[in-house]
Amino acid sequence: MPGFLKFSVYRHRVSGLFLCCLILVTGSWLSVGAGTTAAATLADRISYLLRSDPAQLNGSQISISIVKVSPGMALPIYGYHPNLPLMPGSNGKLLTTSAAFAKLGPKGVLHTYLYRVGDDLVIVGGGDPALGDPVLCRQVGWTVTTAFDNWAAYLKKIGQTHFHDVIVDDHIFNQHFFNHQWPRGQSLDWYEAQVCGLNFSDNCLNWLPTIQPNGAPGVRIFPSTPYTPVTIQARRGPVQSVWMYRQPDSNHFFCRGQIRYSDTAYPLQVTINNPALYTGAVLKQSFLSHGIAISGAVRSEGLTALAAQKGVRPILLASYGTPLTDILKRAHIDSYNLMAECLCKLLGHDATGQPGSWANGTAAVKAYLGTIGVNAALTHMVDGSGLSHHDRVATSAITTILAHVAAEPQGQVFIDTMAKPGQGTFVNRLTRSPARVFLRVKDGHVTGASTLSGYLTLAQARYAFAIFVNHYRGNVNGWEDQVVNALYNSVR
Repeated sequence: MPGFLKFSVYRHRVSGLFLCCLILVTGSWLSVGAGTTAAATLADRISYLLRSDPAQLNGSQISISIVKVSPGMALPIYGYHPNLPLMPGSNGKLLTTSAAFAKLGPKGVLHTYLYRVGDDLVIVGGGDPALGDPVLCRQVGWTVTTAFDNWAAYLKKIGQTHFHDVIVDDHIFNQHFFNHQWPRGQSLDWYEAQVCGLNFSDNCLNWLPTIQPNGAPGVRIFPSTPYTPVTIQARRGPVQSVWMYRQPDSNHFFCRGQIRYSDTAYPLQVTINNPALYTGAVLKQSFLSHGIAISGAVRSEGLTALAAQKGVRPILLASYGTPLTDILKRAHIDSYNLMAECLCKLLGHDATGQPGSWANGTAAVKAYLGTIGVNAALTHMVDGSGLSHHDRVATSAITTILAHVAAEPQGQVFIDTMAKPGQGTFVNRLTRSPARVFLRVKDGHVTGASTLSGYLTLAQARYAFAIFVNHYRGNVNGWEDQVVNALYNSVR
């Protein structure tokens, strides 16, 4: 399909990972030789932590891997069942994002294209998950439709002001937008947004509850479009408890619950059905508001097939690109699943030349992991974000990935897309730890799994760590943070 990115592959290997200088002791290992004193101290500290909180850890599964990163290799300094595959939660994103970073490189860009084919306007998705992303738009003073508004202004400038249909082409990915191995009953929540080759505004409807001037409850929709009608079934009440609902295959929304006051905070989000058609509807509405005449409907068709049918060549009018680093930051810091899932399917498309899917996408990620020394038995992927309870990853696989990325010439670019304590989903963790200024981290949570991985970078050395806890009781975030502090206190 015209205009889609082709990728180059970096094929460097971190040699000797976990293959030498190991002592096996009841499923754990300690390195010998260099760093023995530090490793022993660290082992004592973590051993104490493993015994110190039986109420939360009793019956749980724990895997820990910590390595010292150096050029060309990674030296294991501590492991506790490091080869035990467990549910990774959002640490599963690191498999996908590292593979995408290797393919696209630090200056990679994902594009969306706008064509004219005869009298039709065609928007072609290149798998970019961040077009109209509310957070990225706010960071530069945009609204979610600013990219479309800019396109409209440009088209008026060059005299392209009349079109018939708006055609959406999302065929870079298959038409299975929802992964049926994700947790059930959460398909309206932003973190289970549908995954499409043409995406807009996180594939969610942005909305706020309001009290109208006549005192009736209502909602504000951002952006407003006839594609997403809303029926108000909410009522005035003493408690602000309101939500949006739609049937699985519909974009007719129902506002339910109680509304006490007009909310002026950042909009709430509810997932939409068929993101490509929603994108086309918003594009049409935006263009009409800027005086671009569109007389027809919004429909789906492939660019190549449409051009062949009309017997004309597509004319590229405009494009929009999102840097890979912005997508990685949203995947890592804010843990947006859509970002990783689109990268997964894009990798599958690039590897096979076929529409990207979870099958060919996860296969492409696993193939990449094989090139950097990750044993296939250490990972099992059914998606690109770790949202499914069927995903399994060993912590030794995570530290292998992190060590490999850190050894790359541009690896710091990837590392800088990860969260610092106090950012994103890590906003309330390790903010008072003396280790905080030396950390870049990724946390992860699904029901039954709490995970944490990242880098500790001191002046004299860099360490990669991964801490996975499954089937725990209560909250183990604080316990995981203590393991990170133990590492810092052992090696500082």
